[in-house]
Amino acid sequence: MDLFGEKIYLANNFYTVTIDENSRVIDSCGLIAMHFRATYSNDTTYRVLQLWERAVLEFVNKHRPGMSDIVVYTTSEGLVSQEVRRTGMSAMPLMPLTFIFIMLFTVVTSLKTKATTSKPWEAVAGVFCPLIALVASFGLLFMLNFEFIPLLNVVPFLVLAIGVDDVFVTLHAWHLSDRSVSVARRVGETMADAGPSITITSLTNALSFGIGALSPTPAIRVFCIFAACTVTFGYIYQIFLFTAILALGGQREKNGTNAYCWWIAGSDKETKERTTTAESKGEELLSRFWDIIVELAMSWWTRLLIAVIMVAYWTFSILGVLQVRVGLSAEKLFLDDSPLHDFVRIQTETIFKEGGQMFVFVNKPGDLRNPAQFGKVMRMLNQFEHATGSIGPDSSHLWLQQYLPFVGFHTAAASDSFFNNEPVAFSYKYLLEFLKNRSYERWRYFLNLGTTEDCVNDKPSCVDRFFFTTGFKNASEWNYRLKLLLEWRAIAKEHADLEATVYEDFSMYTDQILSIGPATKQTVAMALICMALVCVV
Repeated sequence: MDLFGEKIYLANNFYTVTIDENSRVIDSCGLIAMHFRATYSNDTTYRVLQLWERAVLEFVNKHRPGMSDIVVYTTSEGLVSQEVRRTGMSAMPLMPLTFIFIMLFTVVTSLKTKATTSKPWEAVAGVFCPLIALVASFGLLFMLNFEFIPLLNVVPFLVLAIGVDDVFVTLHAWHLSDRSVSVARRVGETMADAGPSITITSLTNALSFGIGALSPTPAIRVFCIFAACTVTFGYIYQIFLFTAILALGGQREKNGTNAYCWWIAGSDKETKERTTTAESKGEELLSRFWDIIVELAMSWWTRLLIAVIMVAYWTFSILGVLQVRVGLSAEKLFLDDSPLHDFVRIQTETIFKEGGQMFVFVNKPGDLRNPAQFGKVMRMLNQFEHATGSIGPDSSHLWLQQYLPFVGFHTAAASDSFFNNEPVAFSYKYLLEFLKNRSYERWRYFLNLGTTEDCVNDKPSCVDRFFFTTGFKNASEWNYRLKLLLEWRAIAKEHADLEATVYEDFSMYTDQILSIGPATKQTVAMALICMALVCVV
């Protein structure tokens, strides 16, 4: 937009615009974006900003049903973080239900036909062991100042599944042990049978998560540290605590007391005949079942069928892996009822496609009075304006472009260079006056100034650092945004003496694409090597 000779870039505010071909006046606009930027210097201001963001969201959601002509959406980095956190916390109510279900399943599967050999209370203790490990590991890491993130809500489900699996393995090994020997000997036989399996699975899990702790992504790194620590604690409690409880249960079994009420003597003698009959029938049915399975498995047509299935499985797996594309899907981070879903769709289909804005921070501008140094800044701006996807010079905001004519007007009285079309010499001494002018005061937010004396005395330290912006378009795909970001950084690297830094509002997410692929390959390869070494040892 041209406002009294000053070009103002509005592509970040107006989208899906149609313009009259004759008058060049806007006919319609499908989307208007209003940006509110705020700074905070302490935690109190930050909390106030969060409350303001939440109040805006609640206000819009409250009045949206009454808005028939317009539809309003709100978003911010803080609101996105809150929605992601809400997604993670939504799994917590499922934890008690999961615990109860696993508890019932473990107890039921531990029951035997004899009241003395059943292990209901041992099964209960086995399910509690992962929870104790969870409390111990989380408490230790929180004491070490690790931060809680929503992704950690997955750890309880993960550790509960791993820990309960070890309980099944241990109980099965106990029932296979010799009942005629002492309790201590039975515990030894049980751990000799189940111990290697538990150790290998726990070690491979801990190593896999330990490798993930080296991930460059902070959230994944924290998650893997918590998971590895919890798995380690789970193994310790499984070996020492659950084994001790199992030994107490073994002593109760040897004394012949009831498994449900250990103070009551067992009644196995009264039901011995019925139990023996039931066991023999069960063993007979199980034997027939496995005979059929073995016969089917050994047949040639079964082998051929399995070979065909495996070849097809490997083929589709390899083709699928080769077609994997690294990307980000913001909508998968939110719950189905999240108010941000509609905005994410509009953002992807319209905002990212039609235009965006990137920032270039010049942290060491040097002496701009030197024409060569001034030319470096302008050449860098020109490179960004002609980079891939750039909208061009009309989208750029650089204070120098308006300040230099301002200097020219003020030096015209003392010199005829301005009216003779001679180059205007840059000077810092008019900068404070320039920023006080109502027409140019907005540029003060683009500059980090030194002292007033530095500016008045025309010293380069007057401008400590500054930033400028330029527009880009057609960046609706995350991989394309990554391409643009890498090109921008390459341009900034060419001007290392200016210490230029590139920033775009979504660059923190785009950067993740760089690490996802290599980190995944490295993690899989290292996990495979570690598991192979564990199995060999």
